[in-house]
Amino acid sequence: MSRLAIEIKPGVFVATIGARVRDKLWQKICDEWRLSAIMLHSSNTEQGYILKSFGDPDREVIDFDGIQLLSKPKKMNKNSSDEDQKSL
Repeated sequence: MSRLAIEIKPGVFVATIGARVRDKLWQKICDEWRLSAIMLHSSNTEQGYILKSFGDPDREVIDFDGIQLLSKPKKMNKNSSDEDQKSL
């Protein structure tokens, strides 16, 4: 990754790459390396970008009326039961 991108924080990479390289890299992340990852890239959408998620990242991509948002799932409390979490 260090050949293609700048690591601005451990595990966070930023780069300007073409669509073909981006798609090949995403395929390698998902199929070969099996890493948890979130990718954001520019696109011809109303938002101007697309979010992709794979694996078990700390954040989840959700669709809210056609707008892609990142959601951070609530962590379960030791004192709360599974039923309490399901009702949220």
